[in-house]
Amino acid sequence: MKPKIVVAQLGARRHYAVPVLLHQEGMLAQFFTDAYVGRGSAWQELSRLAQWLPPACRPVGLQRLLGRREDGLPPEKVTAYNLFGAAYALAQSRAGNGESLERVYQKYGRRFANLVLRHSLCQGQGLYTFPSTALPLFQHGSQQGMKLFLDQFSAPRKIMARLMKEEHERWPGWEKPASWAASSAISADVEKQECQLADAIICPSQFVAQGLASLGIPSDKIFLVPHGVEAGRFSCDRPPWHGRRPLRLLFLGKVNLLKGVPYLYQALEHLGTTQVTLRLVGEVELQETYRSFMAKRGEVTGRVPRTEVRRHYAWADAFIFPSLCEGSAIVTYEALAAGLPVITTPHAGSVVRDGREGFLVPIRDPEALAAKIDLLAGNPELLAQMSRNAEQRAQEFSWQRYGVRLVETVKAIFSPSRAHGT
Repeated sequence: MKPKIVVAQLGARRHYAVPVLLHQEGMLAQFFTDAYVGRGSAWQELSRLAQWLPPACRPVGLQRLLGRREDGLPPEKVTAYNLFGAAYALAQSRAGNGESLERVYQKYGRRFANLVLRHSLCQGQGLYTFPSTALPLFQHGSQQGMKLFLDQFSAPRKIMARLMKEEHERWPGWEKPASWAASSAISADVEKQECQLADAIICPSQFVAQGLASLGIPSDKIFLVPHGVEAGRFSCDRPPWHGRRPLRLLFLGKVNLLKGVPYLYQALEHLGTTQVTLRLVGEVELQETYRSFMAKRGEVTGRVPRTEVRRHYAWADAFIFPSLCEGSAIVTYEALAAGLPVITTPHAGSVVRDGREGFLVPIRDPEALAAKIDLLAGNPELLAQMSRNAEQRAQEFSWQRYGVRLVETVKAIFSPSRAHGT
């Protein structure tokens, strides 16, 4: 008999992939979340009405909410705290800096867990949840004898905090001064307790797995399950690039220090006469002085709804993402599905293989970034081959294959051999 799993998820991470895939496998006991747009939800009628509005007339927040629609779950298996979700979204939007945002995550993570604990979790043999909400749920679940699954979607907080501190020292004034050390220390301590209680920690990349191992987490708890992508959603029909115009480079993500943005601009300065056009798509978290600095070197669009992301992939010839710290950046999967060669770092947790679908360069290395940009800009044939390789690689990481890997991992934790320590 298949084990039944309770999933508690704050936000729409990976578009509810975990509960949907477990439901398809007949293993979902109940799904708890915040604002949910789907069959039987409180937002369903608003969603229908909003679809009649032209996209330009929809507030960004509403467009993002509509992008969270999911009809693959039966209403009776979904418990959504919509008013709580609206308050959580408002609190995030009002957070003035990284310190404030960290406190929002901690505060609302605890509140969400307490809402979930008002319900009985005994209908499941397992509990699957995410950092910032896991500790009180795991403490309860362990008392009930449930198998505990932690989805460690990002690098450990201790590693992230160290890298962030170093970047603020390297680039003083680029971001608002942040007194995030205290809250990061608290988050790191909570994260360690979550990992200690978990029976299985699901990691999306070797970078995350190695980070956990460096903190003393036993290797037999760590399971590598790369993310997936809905390849058809991002497939683009673009004309071949023949080098007769500047190479179009796309960056998609938060425009901040931890994403390696200063090194990207240093790389552009190293290019000399190589002609490239850069577009940065995402929320800008840098000070105004550096926003104008960036605007001189490329186009900065700001934050866009998920519904508009595909057209930016279609515009580009290659994708560049020099991040210093990720779990396994979904944008790199999407770029591959869009047929874009990807230049990124090992710390991005990408499934890109160096020299095949793109290039892996060390973090904080603008010269290496510039060299790979220059190589693509001077070799349309190489770019075309990498573009074909990228599309093929994305097929290896479809949601279907992600589902198989995830379900196999969950089932393995319940196997009699593991229960007896063999």
